[in-house]
Amino acid sequence: MEMAKEQLIVVGAGVAGCAAALEAAQLGLKVTLIDEHPQGLQAMSLDAPYFYGARLAAVLDDAATIGERVLGANEPLLECLEAGVEILTGTCIWGSYRPGANSTHLAAPQLGLADGERSWLIEYDHLILAPGSRDLVLSFPGWQLPGVLGANGAAALLDRYQALSGSRMVILGSGNIALRTAKLALEKGVTVAALVEAAPAIRGDAALAAELAQAGVSFHTGHTIERALGEQEVCAVRLVAVDAATNPVRDSAQEIACDTVCMAFGAVPNVELASLTGCRIAFDAARGGWAPVLDASFRSSIANVYVAGDGAGVAEPMHLDPGIAAEQGRRAARAVAAAEGRNVAAEGEALAVAGGDSVLAAAGHWLRSLVKAGGMDVVVCQCEDVTRRELLEVSPPKYLNAGNLKSCGGVGALPPASRNSQDILKRMTRAGMGHCQGKRCRDQVLLLLAEAAGTPPAALVPGSYRAPVRALPLSVLWAGEETDEMRRTWPIWLHPVDEGAPGYASAKAMESGRGEG
Repeated sequence: MEMAKEQLIVVGAGVAGCAAALEAAQLGLKVTLIDEHPQGLQAMSLDAPYFYGARLAAVLDDAATIGERVLGANEPLLECLEAGVEILTGTCIWGSYRPGANSTHLAAPQLGLADGERSWLIEYDHLILAPGSRDLVLSFPGWQLPGVLGANGAAALLDRYQALSGSRMVILGSGNIALRTAKLALEKGVTVAALVEAAPAIRGDAALAAELAQAGVSFHTGHTIERALGEQEVCAVRLVAVDAATNPVRDSAQEIACDTVCMAFGAVPNVELASLTGCRIAFDAARGGWAPVLDASFRSSIANVYVAGDGAGVAEPMHLDPGIAAEQGRRAARAVAAAEGRNVAAEGEALAVAGGDSVLAAAGHWLRSLVKAGGMDVVVCQCEDVTRRELLEVSPPKYLNAGNLKSCGGVGALPPASRNSQDILKRMTRAGMGHCQGKRCRDQVLLLLAEAAGTPPAALVPGSYRAPVRALPLSVLWAGEETDEMRRTWPIWLHPVDEGAPGYASAKAMESGRGEG
């Protein structure tokens, strides 16, 4: 693989990433800004980094058109380009490696990069991660239908990609991310048929909610979704009222016609790269759950690695005020500049990254309503076809055909260390082991595990991340060609070659050469 070294790499060209790259460049640093957008249709179909769902417009396969739309919609990126920042778009980060006990051969920390054609490694002196957030996904009957997607996925398709395949949307959730999505949908000409909230009151900004109501959006508080309706794709949703204990109210069902269902239960920090890099991750309910441990300069537990924006922690005010993420990025850039000996003014008071209610608490309320309305036999992991019941009963994977085995007693019968570990549950049930790498089921599995084990989420051990954190074709992950010598002699690597078998002559020749030496 190719190798290069950069002074500062910024990952993510959202608000925080662009602000960090621009500030660093203006302070005299050499900056490389990497962003995985515009994404190809294949990458989007794997729901990385957002939950795009199963209905993707054909235009998304037109690289030239989509590239023009995505790059044209990002003005701060153009400012970075004018400031001399080296920009790599359509390039994902699939791995992160640092010198250590198991990698003593590394001279410096490295990132693994890939675009649509090749993969390579790059070294760095400093790293600012601004990967944004992930959609928090909760399942209900019909959630596999084309037309169901997450709020981040919807926002990307509505704005950057201009390719949302839908005209009438129902939004689940009422926090600021839901209200923001509703406003964006209306601005792009999409009808918002309903905004649904399981809690008895709207969770998000009251002024924005009033603005949406005035625009004709119908709010259904104290309701949950019983199922999404449709054969080939979404055609409607069935809602049911719930009481204070999230129990469905008898004879309260109603159907609302729509072609798109947007899950806006919340968003959580995208910590996969921070975790893979070795940054300390800890539970903080006010920052969206598991988030990097950071100081006032957004420096992580690793001295030359910083995290800014939603990847540093998701708080309700940040969904409506992008200036918060931008200032985080600038502050991280100034810290890097100071470490490089630049003359940087002292920072003022610490910049808070928390605020509002707990995303996971609200999601937990939603999940209880969904379980009571839809039951335990709803699939939680689409990739591996694992239901809530199978997850909590710790049922073996279906491919083992082990239906006649005696139950182990479920999550409650596991030893405490196993009961609190998402990785253990994944190995036993395969929930989270599919091609989306757990992006669709990770948070729901943790919430179900906490409820079943009677354990607060903070006491759970979330699933680990392993490279590659993006699904890549082998032809891209290793684009090098085998040499003629490799092709000629490869059988001798694996086992002794029998006389007459391919490779026998070359093996004997090599043996003779070694003997003569």
